[in-house]
Amino acid sequence: VIGEHVTIQAGAIIGTDAFYYQRREEGYAKWRSGGRVVIEDRVEIGAGCTINKGVSGDTIIGEGSKLDCQVHIGHGVVIGKNCLLAGQVGVGGKTVIEDNVVLYGQVGVIQRVRIGRDAVVLAGAGVSKSLEGGKVYFGAPASEAPTKYREIAALRHLPEFFKNYYR
Repeated sequence: VIGEHVTIQAGAIIGTDAFYYQRREEGYAKWRSGGRVVIEDRVEIGAGCTINKGVSGDTIIGEGSKLDCQVHIGHGVVIGKNCLLAGQVGVGGKTVIEDNVVLYGQVGVIQRVRIGRDAVVLAGAGVSKSLEGGKVYFGAPASEAPTKYREIAALRHLPEFFKNYYR
């Protein structure tokens, strides 16, 4: 289902089967994807994006959201209104991204988490658990940016600490 005033760039593939398998003795059995992709009004989808349809429900791209080139959206993902996903973002199945969320380039989001309204996840972060809204996150695993920056600053002092400690 495609809403009004939607832009879909070249090479975008919408409605691919979910990457959803069950392990069996003889290998992996693929689950059928019976859901749809729903793209609401004023959405932009960049070149080379892939959007899986849901397994049992819909994958939804909310009104006014923008997906840069080479973004992957897994099965059953719900993206809220006015979200911005930069290039090479990957979102695992059944994740919920609330309204006004920004995911900068190469952010990876594991399946079945929730990213709260107005959250910002900086480039290259790895989201492995749900994130509260209204905060800025960074790193892998993603944590609040001020905390992560303090951790990085402390790491810079470790060589001198150990040098002095082992004298």
